[in-house]
Order: sequence, then C-alpha cells, then structure tokens
Amino acid sequence: MTAGEIPEPRKREGFVGHPAAAGMLAGDATAGRLHHAWILAGPRGIGKATLAFRFARYLLTGQGGSLLAEAEPAPLHLAAEDPVFRRVASGGHADLRVVEPAGARGEIRVDAIRDAVRFLRLTPGESAWRVLVVDGADSMNPNAQNAALKLLEEPPPNVLVLLVAHRPSLLLPTVRSRCRMLRLAPLDRPEFDEVLREVAPELDAEACARLFEVSGGSPGAALELEQLGGRALKEAVDSLLDALPEIDRQALDRIAAAVTENRDAAHFQAFGRILAAGLAGRLRAAGPDAAWLDAEAGVSRLLERSTALSLDRRQTVFEIFGRLARAATGKGQGVVA
Repeated sequence: MTAGEIPEPRKREGFVGHPAAAGMLAGDATAGRLHHAWILAGPRGIGKATLAFRFARYLLTGQGGSLLAEAEPAPLHLAAEDPVFRRVASGGHADLRVVEPAGARGEIRVDAIRDAVRFLRLTPGESAWRVLVVDGADSMNPNAQNAALKLLEEPPPNVLVLLVAHRPSLLLPTVRSRCRMLRLAPLDRPEFDEVLREVAPELDAEACARLFEVSGGSPGAALELEQLGGRALKEAVDSLLDALPEIDRQALDRIAAAVTENRDAAHFQAFGRILAAGLAGRLRAAGPDAAWLDAEAGVSRLLERSTALSLDRRQTVFEIFGRLARAATGKGQGVVA
C-alpha cells in the first residue's frame, strides 16, 4: 500500500466508525436471529464494503454462533494473521463469493448473479455459512436484479447476502423489501482524521480539514480528490464563488480545462463534489435564500444530467457559473436544469 491509498476492503483489518451498524450485525449473529440479506447503504468511500468483508470473515470463522463478541477488541474484529482473514483477503475462501461491476458499462450482469446463486446453493466447504458480497449492488442491471430477487425470496439455509449500495434507490423495491437496510452515515471529523492519519500520514491538519469539507466525511472520496489535485481545485472554485456575480473568465477557463482534460469523468466528478460543498456552505451562511436554493438544486440536476447523458463537460461548467451569477444578482428565475 502506498501513502494516500486505502487498502482494498477485503484486505483491511482496521475499521473506523459505524459502531451501531457493526454492533447490530454482531448482536444478531450471536443471538442466532440473523436475517439472510442486508443492504449496506451510504455514500461512496465511507467503509460499507469494509464492513461487509469484516462481517463475512466473522461468520466464516464460526463466531456468528458463539458468545465471543464481548471479548473482542471491536465488533466483528478478526486479526490479519488469522487463516480465514488471509484466505478472504486473497480471494481464496471456498465459502465466499464476491460480485463487482465489470465491463465497459461498469454494471453487474445477470450471468454473474446466476453464477453466484449456483454457488450459494452448494454445501459450505470450510464453515457453516456461504456468503455473497455484491459490491456496487446498485449497478446490477434489471435482469441481474430479478435473478437476485429469486435468491432473496427463497434463500438456501445458512446463506448470507450482503448488498453494498451507494444509491439504494436504484435497487428494485422488491429487492429492497426482502433485505434489512443498514444506512451508514459519513464519518465525523475525528473518525475521518483517524483514517487519514493511518493511510496518508503526510497530510497535515489543514489539508485534512479541507478534504473533510469537500468529501463530506468520506475518506475514500477525500483521497481520490487529493490524487486529482482537489485542494487546488477547491481554492479556484471558492475564489470564483466568492467573486459572484462577477466572473473571472480566465479563471473559469482554467477550471473548465482542468476538469475536462481527461476523457474519464473523474476530474469532472471531483469538480461536482467540490462545487456542491461550496454551495452548501454558502447556503448555511446565507440562510433560506430562495434564489440560492433554486440555484443549488438546478446545478445538482445539471451535473447529474451531464454525467448521465455525456454532455459537453466544458460547456456545463460555463453554464453552471452563468446560472450562479444570475442567482447572485437576485435573478433566480429560470435556474432550473
């Protein structure tokens, strides 16, 4: 692992935050009342997949039916030296199947789910459980979701399904209704700092503060932003926002070029997160100003539409600041994407 890089969730021993969620899973497993399917929902990069693998390891060691939870250093903890931990980390555990988005469209297709269902119907080979982790479950296409639904409706005994979803609203209502929902919130500031001290000790307190603000408490998003030059981009965006309704055209040109220079959408998405954080801060300071509320909603829809429809990102940046300039002059009419 290099500095500034969070280990893969299946390889991460430490776990920060979400004590209620971890405690609920441990308690239900220990009491023998574990539901067969769970949705771990929340923003990207806050530890949902890490919790899923942490719980999978816990069950696969046989601790789910014991009374060991009280003696553990933390709920669901398993030391990295444990053989089960090592096999899960290497992808070699016989009773664990992981499904993730694949292909050019970044989706989970029906064949992957059908293969996982066949796996779950086999007798466990190493433990009392078979576990399926679907990381990015909200990227399952409709056929894949329908295949998953059949499993959720008629689960084999001693099977656990963990659906990790950034946007659970994209899952079919029938899928959601057959799962228990665990909503994980972004980390608070001390938890966020703890993660960054571990994985990026070179970042000082000021850098952590800025990254916390623009990432919304997501260490994964924060480190992605850092790798994309997020702090410099935040300063440039904040400068433009502070100057509204005046717009420095050259500064706007530089931002537009910076966030559209690569064909992938990572820089543009980072711009969207930074802009959203900046607008939210100004709304808190300004109070319930109708023009700014409309502007924030319109900008959010424009960013979503630009990503979904692959619109011209450079033109989107110009249009966003044009709308914000109109809002700053009190001419909020028409600030709707």
